[in-house]
Parts: sequence; structure tokens; C-alpha cells
Amino acid sequence: MPINPREGEILLLSKVGPLILAVTLILALSIQAQAVDFQGIEELIHTKEVPQIQQAIDLLERHLEGTPEDGEALWLAAKAYLGDRVEQDVLETLKKGQEYAEAAVEYLPGSPHPYFWQASLIGRVGQTTGILSSLFMVRPMKDSLDKVLELDDSYADAHWVLSQLYHQAPGFPLSIGNKKSSLQHAVKAMELDPANLDYQLQLAVALECNGRKEEAIPVLENLLKNPALKQEPELQTEAEKLLSDFSK
Repeated sequence: MPINPREGEILLLSKVGPLILAVTLILALSIQAQAVDFQGIEELIHTKEVPQIQQAIDLLERHLEGTPEDGEALWLAAKAYLGDRVEQDVLETLKKGQEYAEAAVEYLPGSPHPYFWQASLIGRVGQTTGILSSLFMVRPMKDSLDKVLELDDSYADAHWVLSQLYHQAPGFPLSIGNKKSSLQHAVKAMELDPANLDYQLQLAVALECNGRKEEAIPVLENLLKNPALKQEPELQTEAEKLLSDFSK
């Protein structure tokens, strides 16, 4: 007996429907399995503890094995390698992070984060390899930071690092060093995040190098009174030394 066309459609849907549902569930589970807790990984990096940072690296690299073009995972990996406080193979570690940053720039060109970590790793590699190498790396580092601010002028960390770069680099004609620019970026970073301890320290440094020591000293005094500084012993030691030097 011939099947009515309408009945045929219903029969076909009754067979195909469960199959579509099964495929949809498999895809959903697959996506869920590949999901990565980027916020949790960043929190591991922020501990500044090597075991936690290594855990973050392991999670990111496992994820990147299956999704090598994930720009967010790539810049987080770059950040992790910059923060990895290894005592051996330091240069190799930093260059690995630099590779991740460069890949992140390629796959996520519209985000400021890859450029920031690219700049940071360029700077750290330069510091590790010596003064001459550092001078050659000033310009590409500044170019990356300028790109960060082109994409997001409120990126406080970029202003903070630029302040350090303008302060530490030699002036014209050797390099881009500029005391006034250092202070301008330190002030901008503080405007964006006045509670940041690193920014407060850099503001004091920039004020002093611009001949404004009398303003730098109270910045350091207030910083050293901050209870949060107890959680940053290296920063505290640096602030104490600067205050001692500036008070002479």
C-alpha cells in the first residue's frame, strides 16, 4: 500500500530527529570538554608562585594542543612564562613566552593584551641578554606598547611600563629616554588605578627623576604605610630603599 507523502515526512522525521539530537548532544559535550577556565588560570598566574604558574602553563598548553589558534590562551601562556620565576634556563623560558605572545598577536590582532605581553617579554629578554641587546629592543617594545594604547588608551599597565621604559632608556641620540614622558605615563597609570602598589612606586621614581623629590617622598611614605604591601615583600624592599635614598 503506497505511503502518503505527508506520512512519509513524519516517518522520516521520527527516525532522523533522535539522530540529530544525539549529534547535538555530542557536539555540546565536546565543546564543554574543551572549555577552559581562563579566569581561574589567570588567578593561578597572579599567585606568583612557581607551582601554581606551572599548573597554569600545563592547562594552557594542553588546551593549545587541540586549539593552537586560540589567541586568548596564547597571550595567557605568554603572561605565565613571563611570571614563571625560574632560576635556570631563564632566557629559554622567556623566549618561549615571547613565541606565545607573537602567535597571540597574529591570531588576536584586535586585542591589546597580546601586544602588552609581547612588549613585556621583549623587555625581559633584553634585560636578560645584556645592555646592548636591551637598547636594540627598546624600539620594538615601545611600538608594541603604543599599539596597546592605540587599541585601549585606558590600559593602565601599558602606561606603567612605558613610564619605566622612558625612565630607564638612554636619552637622545642613543634611545628614547625622556623624563617628562616617564612622569606623564606614571601619572596616567595612577589616574586609572590609584590603588595599584606598583604604579605608586613608579610615580615616586618618575617624580624624583624630574627633580621633584619633595613630592616623591610622601608617595613612598604612604605606600609603606599600606597594609597590602606586606603581601609584596620585594616591592616593600624596593620602596624602603628608594625612601632611604631620596631622604639623604
